[in-house]
Amino acid sequence: MSISSFGRRRFMAFAGAAVLTGCSAKSRFSVSQQPEAAAGVQPLFVATSRAADPAPIAYGKERANRLSFAQLSISVPHAHQAGNIELPPSNAVDPAKHFALVGAKTLPDADSFVRSVQRDAAQSSEEAVLFVHGYNNNFSDSVYRHAQIAWDYELRGPQIHFAWPSAAHPLEYAYDRDSVLIARDHLATLLRTLLHKNGLRLSLVGHSMGSLLIMEALRQIGLTDRQGTIDKLASVTLVSPDIDMDLFRSQAASLGRLPQPFIVAVAQNDRLLGLASGLSGGAARLGSVEDLDQLEALGISTIDMTGLGNGGNNHFLPGTSSAAIALIKGLREAAPGPLSTLTLGPVNITLSR
Repeated sequence: MSISSFGRRRFMAFAGAAVLTGCSAKSRFSVSQQPEAAAGVQPLFVATSRAADPAPIAYGKERANRLSFAQLSISVPHAHQAGNIELPPSNAVDPAKHFALVGAKTLPDADSFVRSVQRDAAQSSEEAVLFVHGYNNNFSDSVYRHAQIAWDYELRGPQIHFAWPSAAHPLEYAYDRDSVLIARDHLATLLRTLLHKNGLRLSLVGHSMGSLLIMEALRQIGLTDRQGTIDKLASVTLVSPDIDMDLFRSQAASLGRLPQPFIVAVAQNDRLLGLASGLSGGAARLGSVEDLDQLEALGISTIDMTGLGNGGNNHFLPGTSSAAIALIKGLREAAPGPLSTLTLGPVNITLSR
């Protein structure tokens, strides 16, 4: 297939933007045996359809035929700033100053994984959160990002990290999209297992292309299990979702109605989604949609973060912007009552009715 010079320039711009966003990920774990030196430790449960590379806890871009499971512990440094992932400049890892892997073990199967999640949920009395990372992520940095988000938002329930086989390369967008479609069976199976456990409340959070994976898995469940399973979800949040708007409407229609609450964080000045739209023939992306009324009509609450744009790529503001994190955390104390719209500084929040 030939690519025009304009198309090539657009693709190279897209790749360059991806390198600079929160989707970019190029490091392996920094490992430390001194968790006590950290300000805190964020535990994560991991389910991954990546193939081991070359051993357990290290997973690469290759696609596995079955899920693998693990438990990880990530140190959070004393000087941590919300939205940042403090990594060591070299191999000299200090958990007091850096994010690091301070504990890891594999789990033999899905049953032991779910039992561990249930046990943690019972101890914390908080809902579990399953996070799905976006395009151009390797395993270690997607884990670090989840740990940072969970810590910054003070999420005390079980944190489940679903890692699909991203190539972790800005020029392999097509490989990542195909990996998402392959991984939807794995995620759908895991969600069915988790949601059928009594007493376990589960929320889903997806970023960028990870939002596409969530919607494809929910669509698959909806087509086979109808609404019963999906209704058990505590909430769904899609952050900067890289989904064609027509595709999203089709996915939503296949569900009959979306699980509630269903939240989408958008930014019309999301540079990466603008480039993704160009690569997709100009098709609008859900994460940068301008007409928010069409989302409200689908029963979607929106968080419009366009006003928080800082001149960068603006592709993961709820995870990387300290201002966005503070504002969203503040919603826990907000009492919207009958209001359908809230304005908190530069952030506009439209609540579905």
